[in-house]
Order: sequence, then structure tokens, then C-alpha cells
Amino acid sequence: MTIIFEALLGIGVIYAIIILIGGGLSELHLPHISDVDLHLGQHDIHVGGDTDVGGAVKIPSLSPVTIASFVTAFGAFGLIAQGLFNANAVGSLAAAAVGGVIVAVIAHFAFGYFLIAPQGSSEVTMKDIIGVAAEVITPIPADSVGEVAFVAQGGRVTFTAKSATGQSINRNTTVVIERMVGGVVFVRPQGEKTGG
Repeated sequence: MTIIFEALLGIGVIYAIIILIGGGLSELHLPHISDVDLHLGQHDIHVGGDTDVGGAVKIPSLSPVTIASFVTAFGAFGLIAQGLFNANAVGSLAAAAVGGVIVAVIAHFAFGYFLIAPQGSSEVTMKDIIGVAAEVITPIPADSVGEVAFVAQGGRVTFTAKSATGQSINRNTTVVIERMVGGVVFVRPQGEKTGG
């Protein structure tokens, strides 16, 4: 049992070093399994194909940091239980499991609180755009596109714009963004009522 705990402690430490050097590898990409038909006697088994079951499944608690913390703590608490408290195999496994889970939970929340939460996104989303007043910086012809600028996420951004009314809009006109389709915002002069 001691060898297992020492091996897990070593693996956890090596894994943590790899994560530190690799800058926090957060994704594991598995190769795509193409369509394969297995024939076992009279039974056919189909593997592959469309495996989308209504969206991606995310398990954020199983980050590399959390896994490394659990494995390392499991080995360390198992060794401590055996060495300091002369625990038998069942007692050392129980101490290792409890200690590993506690350290992994602490690492997960500490990682999220100290490293992830302070990071803001500068990505401009749809909710940052709809209803915002913008200035036309390139005139918008009735049948083509121009450009608008506005402040979002603390910085000035520009978007290709098209008139929502079908009428041309002059430069320096203040407009309201109604919607966005494929990176093009549809705008209407501010104060003009939304029409059918």
C-alpha cells in the first residue's frame, strides 16, 4: 500500500509541474472515432457517428489543477496515515480519500477565486450591443453598408452597419443598434420610431 501512495504522490507532483510549465493545460483533445461497424456473431455494434446529445457536457470541477491536487493529496494523506498513525490498509485508504477530496475542493475554489474570477473578458457580446447608441463614422447608403462606432467593455469598437429602415444615414448621425446578424449591426437614427 505504501508503494501505491508513494507512486500517486509522485505522479501528482510530476503532473502539477507539467501543468505549471505548460501554463495550465485545460483541455484534453481525444481523437475522433469515425463510423465503425463491429460484427460479433449475430450482433452488429455501431460505433461513432453523431454523438451530440443536446450540447456539450462540461465538468469544470475536473480541471487539471483539481485532479493533480486530489492525486497528490491522496498519496500524501495515505502516507501520513500509515507513517504517523500506523493505520491499517482500510484506515489509510479512508484518510487518503477524505484528505484528497478536501484538498481538491479547496484547490478548485481557490483556483477559481484567485485566478479565474479576476479575469475580465473584453469580448463584446450581443447584450452589450442591442439598444446602444452609436455614431455613424462611415455613411450608410440605403442599399449597402457603412460603419458605426461606440464604447463597449471600456473600449471603442466599430462594426459594419446597415440601415434598419432602408434609408441612407449620414456621417456623425447618432443611431441606435437594433440587432446584429453575422457581424453586421442594423441601426436606426436615434429618436426615430421602430416601424413595421
